[in-house]
Amino acid sequence: MPIDSTADHVAVMVPDVSAAAERWHDRLGGGWVLPRFVQQDAGFAGRQVRYRNGAKLEILEPIDDDGFAARFLSRFGPRVHHLTLKLPDLLEAVGEVRGHGYDVVDVFTAGDVWHEAFLRPSQVGGLIVQIAWAANTDDERAEGVPDHPEPPAEDGAELLGPTLTHPDLDAATKLWEVLGADVDRDGDVLRVSWRTSPLTVEIHRGVTAGPVGLRYTGTPSLPADAVAGPAVLA
Repeated sequence: MPIDSTADHVAVMVPDVSAAAERWHDRLGGGWVLPRFVQQDAGFAGRQVRYRNGAKLEILEPIDDDGFAARFLSRFGPRVHHLTLKLPDLLEAVGEVRGHGYDVVDVFTAGDVWHEAFLRPSQVGGLIVQIAWAANTDDERAEGVPDHPEPPAEDGAELLGPTLTHPDLDAATKLWEVLGADVDRDGDVLRVSWRTSPLTVEIHRGVTAGPVGLRYTGTPSLPADAVAGPAVLA
C-alpha cells in the first residue's frame, strides 16, 4: 500500500541564506514563515518562505566546514536539495516503504515534536526525499513570534515545485506512488501531485537523473547562479 503523505516543502541548498533571499523572498514576493533556525549538530541553518498559493520553500546554508550541508555544496553546488513529505506516523511509513524494497536511512523518532527519515537520492532519482511527522504546524509554531508568519505579497509569484529528469519513468512512477502521490503520465513527462498540497513534482525523461530547477508562475524564468542556487522555470 502507498503511505499516507502530503508534500510539505521543497528545499534548496545555498552558500548564504541572506544573499539568496534577494531572489526567493524579495524578488518572488514570498513571506517568511518563521525566524532563522539552526541545527548545530548537523551543521546547517535555514529559513522557510511561503508563497501566495501556500507552497513553501526552505532555504538552507552550511554553518561549518564539516557538516553534510558543506559537503553537499562542495559536491553539487547550490541547487535543489530535498522534498519533505509529512505523514501521520513515521515508523508505519518507514515499514511500508521498506516493504516495497526501498532503503530508508537516518530514522529519528527520539524527539517529542519531530520524527524524520530519508530515502536515498540514488533510489529517488537525484533528489533527497525526507519523510517526517510533526506535532505542530508551522503557523502553530509561529504563534507568539513577532511578525511571523509574514504574509506573502498579493502580486507575488507562486511556487509549483521541482522539475527533475529521470531515465526510467516506470521506476519513478512506482516510487512516487509508494510515497503516496498521484502520478499522471503524458508521454515522456510525469506529473506527481498530492490532493492536499499545492506542491507538485514534474519529471522529464532524461539521460541522467537529478533536479533541473523550481517551477513558478507569475515570474519570468531566472537562471541558476552561485548565490541564489537553482533556476526558476516559468
